[in-house]
Amino acid sequence: MSIGQWFSFQGRIRRKTWWLGYVLVSIAISVLGTVLDISFGFISLEDASPADGYAYQTQGVGPFSLLALIPLIWGGLAGQVKRWHDRDKSGWFVLINFIPLVGAIWSFIELGFLRGTPGPNRFGPDPLGGAGAAQWPQGQPPQQAWQQPPQQWQQPGPYQQPQQQPPQPQWQPPPQQGWQAPPQQGWQGQPPQGYPPQQNPGAPPPGYGQQPPPGYGQQPPPGYGHPPQQPGQWPNPGGPPVRRD
Repeated sequence: MSIGQWFSFQGRIRRKTWWLGYVLVSIAISVLGTVLDISFGFISLEDASPADGYAYQTQGVGPFSLLALIPLIWGGLAGQVKRWHDRDKSGWFVLINFIPLVGAIWSFIELGFLRGTPGPNRFGPDPLGGAGAAQWPQGQPPQQAWQQPPQQWQQPGPYQQPQQQPPQPQWQPPPQQGWQAPPQQGWQGQPPQGYPPQQNPGAPPPGYGQQPPPGYGQQPPPGYGHPPQQPGQWPNPGGPPVRRD
């Protein structure tokens, strides 16, 4: 904590900071001012209890003690105000100290032993690093800061390269089909409905491999392949045969 933060009335501090950074420091400043005044002879020590021999009291106020009052009063008020802020209360609660007896006890207990508001409040973030929800004055919603739109919505500027679009798929011709063997003749699989089922599919036709009948492959007889003669019709187209004796 810097000197400027120590005298500041803004923000929040936790209990440990108040005890070590304000209460203990204030006691040290007060003792230091008194010691300097005694060392330079501005104040004197008198025996307050001669019978005991060890109780003393000072007479008067020295210049160092007067100078010490400035950081004591200012720093004491700044520390209490920031502790009230940590309790989410206004800094004007320091006026409770003017209530006789009750005010000092109330302020001492609440500032020195009670935890502050968990998470950020209207006076600042949690000094303990809590992640509670932020609290705002009634009727004053938090100011929303302008946020830059996502990068994909930005228009390309003079020094900004436009985003590359993913490549679009291009049309490609279908592959050329090479020569394919013709399908086998005949029904493949089950014959259509109504077609007589095959007998012995794959067997050779009847008579395959047997001896040919007699006369197979020989010269046909005369007149084979000509139309047969009708009864009463002469084979000679010129008329009936002539008898020659």
